[in-house]
Amino acid sequence: MTAYDTYTNANTYFASRLHVIAWNDSTTTEKTTALIEASTRIDRLHFRGKKVDDAQDLEFPRYYGDEADGTEVTPDDIKIAAYEVAFALLDGVDPEFEMENLAISSQGFSSIRNTYSRGEAPEHIAAGIPSAYAWRFLKPYLAKSNVVRLKRVS
Repeated sequence: MTAYDTYTNANTYFASRLHVIAWNDSTTTEKTTALIEASTRIDRLHFRGKKVDDAQDLEFPRYYGDEADGTEVTPDDIKIAAYEVAFALLDGVDPEFEMENLAISSQGFSSIRNTYSRGEAPEHIAAGIPSAYAWRFLKPYLAKSNVVRLKRVS
């Protein structure tokens, strides 16, 4: 199993960030496992371009022209997205749980009640990416969807 980058490089990245207790408190094994899972989640997405080598483990590096020229590398945005997804996973964010919570339309305690209107899941959660911040790094690399979504308004 392969990750887009090492926990050592991720440590360097998180050294310049605030509020990363979940990352700092994790063991190197947990960090490595989280980076592998993050890379797996990222690789489930549909990206523009083609893999440089069909035999490569991960979806990146990719090329977008007629043929690979040997200079293709994994973009920093993809590595940062992997760090952020790994951090969210270590912090306990679970996209499956988030999807289940979307079904809750009303919550109450005693005489206080909150009602939510939820037509659909946020794009990143539906794609299995637990971090909206990571999603912003991934989105420019995604292939355009040929799907038309219709929504009924009453």
